[in-house]
Amino acid sequence: MSNQEVMTDVNHVQHMFLRVVSNDMECVINIAGHPYRLRELIFMMIENGCQIEQTSADSYNTFVYDQETVEVHDYLTSIIKAKFKSQEL
Repeated sequence: MSNQEVMTDVNHVQHMFLRVVSNDMECVINIAGHPYRLRELIFMMIENGCQIEQTSADSYNTFVYDQETVEVHDYLTSIIKAKFKSQEL
């Protein structure tokens, strides 16, 4: 399937792991959704001052965390699970 076909297919779901760092927290999130919605979510995090990098399932599974949560953003994009590590100052 070409990139153009993927982007126009409303039922296409992309899955990725992201490491997100801001001034007061660090987390690794496991997300799924349509590629346009995931881009929108990533741009929103960047605009709010977060540093984002794509990571792997192995990094997600070995991430040392203080809190774990499951959250649904909306019907198009789901944060399947996030692992948060609080920043010690």
